[in-house]
Amino acid sequence: MKIEKTTYLITTVLIAGLLYSCASIGRPEGGPRDVDPPVFIGSNPVPNTKNYTKKDIEIQFNEYILLKDQSTKVVVSPAQKENPSIRANGKKINIEFKDTLKPNTTYVIDFSDAIQDNNENNPLSGFSFAFATGDTIDTLQVSGILLNARDLEPQKDFFIGIHSCLDDSAFRTLPFERIARTNESGQFTLRNIKPGKYHIFALNDVDRDYKFTRTEDLAFLDEIIIPSVTEIETMDTVFTSQMVTDTIVRAKHSLFLPNDILLTSFNEDFKSLYLVNNERIADNRFSVIFSAPSDTIPQLEVVIPENFDNSKKWYVLDNSQHNDTLRYWITDSALIKSDTIRVNMRYLHTDTLDNRTFTNDSIYFNLKKMSKKEKEKKEKEEKKKKEEENDTLTDTIPEIPLITFKVSSPNSVDVYAPLRFSSETPIDSIVSGAVHLRQKVDTIWNELGTVKLVRDSIMGLLNYKVDYAWEPGGEYSVSIDSMTIFDIYGIYNGSLKADFKVKALEEYSNLFFKINLNDSAFVELLNGSDKVMYTAPVKNGTADLFNINPGDYYARVVIDANGNGKWDTGNYSEHRQPEEVYYYPKKLKLKQNWDIEQNWDIYELPVDVQKPMEIRKNKPKDYDKEKKVTEEEEEEEFGTDFGNPNSYTGNKYNDMRNNAPRTLRR
Repeated sequence: MKIEKTTYLITTVLIAGLLYSCASIGRPEGGPRDVDPPVFIGSNPVPNTKNYTKKDIEIQFNEYILLKDQSTKVVVSPAQKENPSIRANGKKINIEFKDTLKPNTTYVIDFSDAIQDNNENNPLSGFSFAFATGDTIDTLQVSGILLNARDLEPQKDFFIGIHSCLDDSAFRTLPFERIARTNESGQFTLRNIKPGKYHIFALNDVDRDYKFTRTEDLAFLDEIIIPSVTEIETMDTVFTSQMVTDTIVRAKHSLFLPNDILLTSFNEDFKSLYLVNNERIADNRFSVIFSAPSDTIPQLEVVIPENFDNSKKWYVLDNSQHNDTLRYWITDSALIKSDTIRVNMRYLHTDTLDNRTFTNDSIYFNLKKMSKKEKEKKEKEEKKKKEEENDTLTDTIPEIPLITFKVSSPNSVDVYAPLRFSSETPIDSIVSGAVHLRQKVDTIWNELGTVKLVRDSIMGLLNYKVDYAWEPGGEYSVSIDSMTIFDIYGIYNGSLKADFKVKALEEYSNLFFKINLNDSAFVELLNGSDKVMYTAPVKNGTADLFNINPGDYYARVVIDANGNGKWDTGNYSEHRQPEEVYYYPKKLKLKQNWDIEQNWDIYELPVDVQKPMEIRKNKPKDYDKEKKVTEEEEEEEFGTDFGNPNSYTGNKYNDMRNNAPRTLRR
């Protein structure tokens, strides 16, 4: 009986070299599949053909195939002025070049994972085809991974390109000399490179010209790369179908270097500034929205109604923190009654030279006309209201309209948080001594006196707060006298009273990181959506996070190079990389009344495997969300020092990544 044999390679770092040829065939990453991807069986011309000047190529596979997202995934190098025709036809791919082929040039068609079988959609990853129009064919290659600089997410479908021209201007003025795409995991391989020195870049090339413009996401490597190849010998193990060792074979393979390039993508935060939208929200307010932040507020002049006195104050402005969203509350009664308002607006915008200059615009703000359905609904409501008024006693005192001013904080206030309030209309004035505070001690309410109600500059125009040094676990009552708060229309408030509690310290958890950092840095504690919930500076190698609400968290540290307390992006012209980010590689489970001390070696794992799979947005397609560490295992594991490989179990995908022989580091 014939025994089937399957070969397993011991050293996974050799995969790129083993799969390499100008018609290289990759295997899908992740877990096992029921159906194999298509298999390359031949082509006309054969891979690596030299002196080929025809424009037609045919590639054959062992089964019916299709091309998925070929317009975004398939890349031809050198870049073509007119894209070649590439189409799937049964078990074949037919390619027809439209441009004239250059002499003495190596051409590469990189399919990434666009080729799939027709039945199960299993992708053939890393497939490319190459030929040369001259006597020689370029054979070197480099590989690596692209991550987002801010959150270490693998970046898929980015262009990776190289320039042998080492001038800084090449990235902006010349198309890439050799091009590839990143796959679903952010990995890339640039094939068929000629010997030489290169700069390497990543680009989210929106306009598809293979050149950088200021609005596009990019990545660049500071160092020059020099592609090379070396031969290495490995011991390959052959197993029987019963997974018993059959033979150990010595084999020589080509190892292409560098194979550990790490690129981190960012955006320079250059955004064209222009008017996106303007709208009359209601009779007493309108909004203006811009495409980007600005440090300048527009200047408005009312043109309609005619003869309007623009010297008087006719609005109150509610502007966002970066002035990209502006809401104008109209205070002039004539304007409120006007169906049409036209203003001349002078504002900053980005011109054709990417400079911000002032422009003048004539803008209409018209009241939205009600639809027939809305008009019928309003008439029905007015009729019902009138009937209700007729049913009431004639001596009933009419209800006086009051402004809506209420407590917006929850009933249980964090010990370090202010008590927050919100209003439906902008506030014009607050009478001194209007807000009273009491604290409950045993069963007695003690008067604490009046407290100051101030606008919350972070939350916006309609939000207010009371800052106070709350006693942990204390019970409080706040009250506001009626007719002490007036809005911009002269309407006042009714009385307000609300009881609330302050959380006790025992309801929180405290987390203390000991980090191998001497640089200026800060730690961000994240929720399961990778959103920042708490921050703390790193001082003398420690970061202390106090009064954390119990729950599951993750953590990352930002190397704050300029010490401004926030993450800063990079800039290509200044040769400035974005600030470095590192993730703590496992979940932090914090419980009430726990103090946790945790060691954190930010260099223990390569950067590309640090981010826990649970909070990665770009997960493997077959990632099993249900296969996670049990509560008992997490509790047993938590609190151990990271750095001991036996202390970190995670899930199977984390294990696979951590055990792989990686060299990707900053």
